[in-house]
Amino acid sequence: MKIRIDHIAKIEGHASFTADIVSGDIRAAKIKIEEGARLFEGIMKDRKDEEIPEIGSRICGVCPVAHNFAGFKAIESAYKIEIKEPALSLRKLMATGQLINSHALHLFFFSLSDFFGMKSDLQLINAYPEKTHDAVKIRDIGNRLVETIGGRSIHPLTPCIGGIRKTPDLNELNQLLNDCRNNLELTVQLGEFFINLKYPDFYRKTTFVSLYNPDEYAIYDGKISIDGKIMESKEFFSQIKEVQEQDKVAKRAQFKDKGYMVGALARLNNHREQLNSQAKKLLEESKLEFPCYNPFYNIMSQAIELVHCFEEAIKILDNLLKQKMDVSEAIIPNRTGEGLGVFEAPRGLLFYGVKIKDGIVKNINIITPTNQNLTNLEADLEEFERLGGFKKLNHKEKEDKIKMLIRAYDPCVTCAVH
Repeated sequence: MKIRIDHIAKIEGHASFTADIVSGDIRAAKIKIEEGARLFEGIMKDRKDEEIPEIGSRICGVCPVAHNFAGFKAIESAYKIEIKEPALSLRKLMATGQLINSHALHLFFFSLSDFFGMKSDLQLINAYPEKTHDAVKIRDIGNRLVETIGGRSIHPLTPCIGGIRKTPDLNELNQLLNDCRNNLELTVQLGEFFINLKYPDFYRKTTFVSLYNPDEYAIYDGKISIDGKIMESKEFFSQIKEVQEQDKVAKRAQFKDKGYMVGALARLNNHREQLNSQAKKLLEESKLEFPCYNPFYNIMSQAIELVHCFEEAIKILDNLLKQKMDVSEAIIPNRTGEGLGVFEAPRGLLFYGVKIKDGIVKNINIITPTNQNLTNLEADLEEFERLGGFKKLNHKEKEDKIKMLIRAYDPCVTCAVH
């Protein structure tokens, strides 16, 4: 018996699912990407260095900041440029806004209806009008954090090689600080709503990979943590194997010939002790035990990160408003080199590897979170019969559970086919 889902709704992009059902168990589970290759790496080749982040941000409308920063960081790595204050804090603040925006969207409007068997977001909005208002308000603050510093909420304008080219308006930063403080409790309440949901019982051991920084919950920069073991980013990147299967548009990334998981759950598994206080308290209330190998808890992990990001934004804004807000562009004497930009996008690690000669990009390799998660997701789907009572479900109920697991990963198809 075959199971086929022609369209997975409520993910970024278009994908389908096929598998064989043998004695009630899933076999040969495959996510099929229903979009054509976009060839961004080919577009970027032979372009000027400064164009790469601008073009890269067009890969995704949900996480353009991540692509923008990964591109700039790759160039800055090649030219050995160190970002100084206040530009570094401004970039980190944009990163928190990016996660707030994306997580709020996925949590409430993509994933939540699965827990109540609702087929339409309109049903969800009618059932939870106050929570809907809260989610929209929280997401709006994330958008404004990016817009105030980056010039607009998507495809930011102000980041440049070596920093930020324009100082944000101090009155707007003050207003954002007040809004973050005034709505932190609202974000905690939304997080409590998600930790009290009933998550499907599922377990499959895997490897978790994320950034690690001893001084903070790593989003903007750090080394690579592989189940808590630390590795240099360049060393890890060199060992990633990208697999291009026949008739598959999106590559699958593997480490040591195996799949691994990136994203919010991976980050909590690897460095949850560095969460801010309110987020850490929420995690303790959840009673979640680690290591956690249930991918459905990626949803709860995003809710906890949402609180962390509000706390982080408050800290950064408070510190920024005490600094002298001068920014300038870097002077670059030599525009030749090889570099790697690594950034924690909302869905997980994003890599930009570049080779540049005389300011012209000669080679670029982009590895997105969804490319890294696909192998792991398909392995989870094949083990899905271990979900309590899965074999007893009818065909439609099985489809719904499969969709729920796929959505828990928060896949971005347009990034995968970059």
